[in-house]
Amino acid sequence: QERYARVEISLAGKSIADLSKLGIETDHGQFLTGRSLTTELSKFELTLIQNAGFQTKTLIPDLVAWHKEQAKNPSVISRNSNCTDFSPVYQTPENYSYGTMAGYHTYQQMLDVLDDMAAKFPNLITLKKAVSDTIVTWEGRPLWYVKISDNANTDEAEKEVLYTSLHHAREPNSLSQMLFFMWHLLENYAADPEIQYLVNNLELYFIPCINPDGYIWNETTNPDGFGFWRKNRRDNGDGSFGVDLNRNYGYFWGNDDIGSSPITQSQTYRGPEPFSEPETRAVRDFCREHDFLFTLNYHTSGNLLIYPWAYSDEPADSAFIRFAELFTRDNKYKFGTSTETVGYQVNGSSDDWMHAEKATFSFTPEVGTTGFWPAFEEIDGLNKDNVWQNLSMALCALRFGEATDLSEKVVFPNTATLSFGLRRYGLEDGPLTVTLQPVSPEVTSPAASQTFDLQHFESAEFSFPVAFANNIPNGKELLFLLQVNNGTYTRTDTLRKTFLDSDGFALLYENTGDALDGWTGSFELTTETFVSEPSCFTDSPNATYPPDAFSFFYFENPVEIPAYTSFARLRFFARWAIEDQFDFAQVLLLDETFTPTPLCGRYTNPGASFPQPTGEPLYDGFQDWVEEEIDLSAYIGQNIYIGFWFQSDGLQEFDGFYFDDLRIEYADSTSATQVLFSPDDFRVLQNRPNPAATTTTIFWENENRLSGDANLLILNALGEKVYERTVNLNTENHARLDTRSWSPGIYTYLLRTPEGQTRPMKMTVMR
Repeated sequence: QERYARVEISLAGKSIADLSKLGIETDHGQFLTGRSLTTELSKFELTLIQNAGFQTKTLIPDLVAWHKEQAKNPSVISRNSNCTDFSPVYQTPENYSYGTMAGYHTYQQMLDVLDDMAAKFPNLITLKKAVSDTIVTWEGRPLWYVKISDNANTDEAEKEVLYTSLHHAREPNSLSQMLFFMWHLLENYAADPEIQYLVNNLELYFIPCINPDGYIWNETTNPDGFGFWRKNRRDNGDGSFGVDLNRNYGYFWGNDDIGSSPITQSQTYRGPEPFSEPETRAVRDFCREHDFLFTLNYHTSGNLLIYPWAYSDEPADSAFIRFAELFTRDNKYKFGTSTETVGYQVNGSSDDWMHAEKATFSFTPEVGTTGFWPAFEEIDGLNKDNVWQNLSMALCALRFGEATDLSEKVVFPNTATLSFGLRRYGLEDGPLTVTLQPVSPEVTSPAASQTFDLQHFESAEFSFPVAFANNIPNGKELLFLLQVNNGTYTRTDTLRKTFLDSDGFALLYENTGDALDGWTGSFELTTETFVSEPSCFTDSPNATYPPDAFSFFYFENPVEIPAYTSFARLRFFARWAIEDQFDFAQVLLLDETFTPTPLCGRYTNPGASFPQPTGEPLYDGFQDWVEEEIDLSAYIGQNIYIGFWFQSDGLQEFDGFYFDDLRIEYADSTSATQVLFSPDDFRVLQNRPNPAATTTTIFWENENRLSGDANLLILNALGEKVYERTVNLNTENHARLDTRSWSPGIYTYLLRTPEGQTRPMKMTVMR
């Protein structure tokens, strides 16, 4: 097998289409519009593009050797943003096993897994069957499929969906996520009502390997993994082998020589005619025999969800956009047509043919961002990234709507209602009933329900009344069940609300975007757009932002978040038009040492990769005015600065980042004492030892000779009181604490009298 290298290809004076015309596969890799494509090339391909005048830089000369070396020194790879992730936590199925090709399954291991599934769950999954009774690959192999359903061995009049993988032989994670999902369905059927609903009402078909010849070729040449053969194994008669199966389908086959190649040596060689390949003919006939409402044709890599049309720049149906929004809710994949996601048109694709031939809503997920052979340590996370995508696709074939919480994540004694939204996604008509069921006994309102009969993709907003018992502890987490019933099945989500024993939010800081006073940096005012008249802040007033921009804008003076509060937040309105995945804006919190921390909000998403900061919360893409909210409770008792950072590369420029009506608020209470003593009069000192393991001592200095009693208060990171003790200021100057029962973490402590309180201090408890 040829040596493959990871190469950065300069696009200076060139286009991605120029590269595609050479037959280079450009739908994977890191594409920087107008600048470069970093991808994995054979020696033949590298020579081809160099002879065509492209400038190249070889980053990894031998990918197989590099992967093997990396496998000897595994490292845990962080794939998530620094933001709290409220996505479902899926357990690795008990029966899921890793293969011997760097964690990926060999072809025989895949077949053994299918047999094992049928042996363990004979009523839920069929034995593997040939996709076609008459068609085999060039090397004589059938394509196999299985069906999961409640009566798997009976052909019932149920709706059908299809999952496929391994159109391309060097994309083994497309297979591993499928096997993971299949085990997830089978193992959880007995206990999970949602899986029962899907399996009882659908026939779910799986073709785990569309390209067995190519897959086995990689296994033969690289038995430890890291084979880079992409195509099938057709003998082209000129010394070259293989057709790109995802360019061989019949709809707009060979439409041009950019979206597919007539060159037999090319990775995107489309074959001599539409459906020339036995693999695509077998899939074609199988689809014609069935009525698949949805298909997910899995590939790697790119963290993308691609939908038709591939041959055109226009989406085939606006429904694809709505479905994609739902499918990518958890994994945050970028979605769109081929042009919108990989930068150019493709022809002869499976998705285009399936949608044109059978009106199937067909999608191509591209799993992961680290190439065709992600490290062993990444496999489990990548598998889990696609569980919701697989589940939600199946749900959309039935009667399904998703309810969303539109209310604050905190509630007060005077909170009277909670607001929600409902959108119908399922193809099946019928009413949906939404119920809010209190779980916590402190919520005294009874369960309430509302029923909606929505058109496809129609949404509704509504509210439920709530009432609370007296004397609920401050900071108490209250639980609710938000349920959507479709007449057959009830989908349940758990909502968590923090109760604040407070009268509401008090304003700590406000700036309405009318003046630059109190700010430092390079943002300016603009009257071009705003939320409140007459202006707002932006990095680039009255123009697009410049290339290679670096803009910072931050408070001149710090703001102190009161230690006595239990919740604080930053709110502002924002809009942005920023080159997706490359340029970005961030909201930063700076402490007293000016150390920046990127903040997570409702609308931030994890940075992709260079030039964005990988995994950090940021804003990119396009968004009209929305109200952003960021939790600042972790910084209670601290002096903070808020800043905005904007950065661009040297390529595409858009309108930039705008914000208006910025506020810092905290939970206020009429019982809170807000007068702070001067440290020269009365102060608490740093506890010793700090960090504390079993015991620690807090000292105080009473220079003003205050007399009488004071309360020593200690709060956890949520602002909840964990310790209170009365001390006598006439006779005591310290308190010794037993911390053995305290949870590890950061605590705030202070002394409070009827006249005021000391400035708070921080202490750490460790084990």
